[in-house]
Amino acid sequence: MKTTSDAESGRRVLFILAAASLVALDLAWQWWLVAAAPYPARYDYDEGVYAATAAAAADGNPLYTSAFLSQPPLLIGVLAHTFTTFGRSLASARGTVVAFSSLWLAGLAAIAVRTGGFRAAVWAVAIAASAPAFVVASHTVQMEGPAEVFAALSVALGFAAGLRTRHDAGSMRAALWASAGVAAGLAVMTKLTALTCFAPLIVVLVWRNPETPARRRTAFAALLAGGAALAAVAALVCTRSLSMEMWRQTVTFHTAVARLNPPDLSRTGALLAAFAAANWFSVALGLAGLASVLPRWRYRDFDLRAAEPGGVAAAVSRRAVAVWLAVDVAALLVWRPLWPHHFAILVTPLAVLAALTAEIIWRRAGLTGPRGSMRQGWWASPLVPVALTAVWLFPLTATIAAAVPEGSATLQAAVAQTGLAVPPAAEVVTDDPLVAFLANRSILPTLCDTSEMRMRAGWLTVTALRAALRDPRVRGIVLWRGTFRRMAPEFVNDAMNRFPRRWTAAPGRLILAR
Repeated sequence: MKTTSDAESGRRVLFILAAASLVALDLAWQWWLVAAAPYPARYDYDEGVYAATAAAAADGNPLYTSAFLSQPPLLIGVLAHTFTTFGRSLASARGTVVAFSSLWLAGLAAIAVRTGGFRAAVWAVAIAASAPAFVVASHTVQMEGPAEVFAALSVALGFAAGLRTRHDAGSMRAALWASAGVAAGLAVMTKLTALTCFAPLIVVLVWRNPETPARRRTAFAALLAGGAALAAVAALVCTRSLSMEMWRQTVTFHTAVARLNPPDLSRTGALLAAFAAANWFSVALGLAGLASVLPRWRYRDFDLRAAEPGGVAAAVSRRAVAVWLAVDVAALLVWRPLWPHHFAILVTPLAVLAALTAEIIWRRAGLTGPRGSMRQGWWASPLVPVALTAVWLFPLTATIAAAVPEGSATLQAAVAQTGLAVPPAAEVVTDDPLVAFLANRSILPTLCDTSEMRMRAGWLTVTALRAALRDPRVRGIVLWRGTFRRMAPEFVNDAMNRFPRRWTAAPGRLILAR
């Protein structure tokens, strides 16, 4: 005869299998999104910059010295090794990000287990995977997705370390805190905005657990910081980026760009509203979960799990996630310039809080007893799970329909023409690196990023662009986004004189060759 403990273990296994199945389905779908659009109609400028920079690094050009890079080096280093192993293609670059995204969901599920139980992990994975912000960040070559992977893993490890019972060995907790620090360090070495993941870890550390004296909490904080520092140094060494130039290009450059972009609350509000509208399901449930946390902020536990073991630990983890969301929003409000892809940092805390809301609905509907056993009676209606599933399927189907990739015949033709006009060993100067990257043509490492912000900040001058025209390695010019026409018209005139062979891809889009 099965005991209550055996039944509970069986349910946990089922929840874990359900969450793992959702992760596998999402992984397969994301791979299909990557494979279905080798010449995407919609892509972000940064994708071309990061792919071209990683290709330059794969060719032996050190980051920050030979190749300009305005972001921490970890993802670029990983992409460089990917290109060396699997070849240079947008599919291999995006596929690397897809592989990261499965770990993102796993870390998110582990956090949800601490805040609401094993069933909440299934809710969290389902809600996050159906959020458009997650879908985009999970298969495009941006820093936010991989950074949030390490951030989620760091918080999950920190929760496992800081919210364990007194029966756990101190050495295990120490190892978990050090591991949380390593994951946090890798997150920051992917994207500086991942620094916000330290907020929930600090909440757990400062929580006055009577079973953990202040001296031990200080030791755990030192392990967290030491693990982060060790991981950061290791990432810099492995990517050959251990130099002051890395600090200049990632911090000083962004400081200069921020000065050029004064706070614009109307634009920030519009972007925030657009994010909320596109991700309304996770935002609505996440805010409802936040509302369930705030009124009981001063209490040791919430009524949701008051009768279950670990109730206080669950309450602390919810507060930590609420603080994480608040710090993420604050970071977005002060970040300049702010772009839509930056909002991906909100996905994890929103999904965890949204899962808490779904769990509250499930329990208050009378479907589950205080220790997880299914209740019987008319109030345990099967309509409740059916309704929850139906409500979730509505944004899911909308997200799937909106994410179906489209190809660009114009981009495909331009890539083909660039391959014909520029010899394989030659290099290209362009205002859209993705065109040259898809054509498997190298870009001058110092000019992988020719963004308007870099030019406005004075970190890329017209003189440097015109000097590139005299470089014998440069055999092609791709004028695509219009950045050069707006910011350096004299460079465009000089290029058209020096590169007489011309092919027009579309109005205002030219490919020039010697």
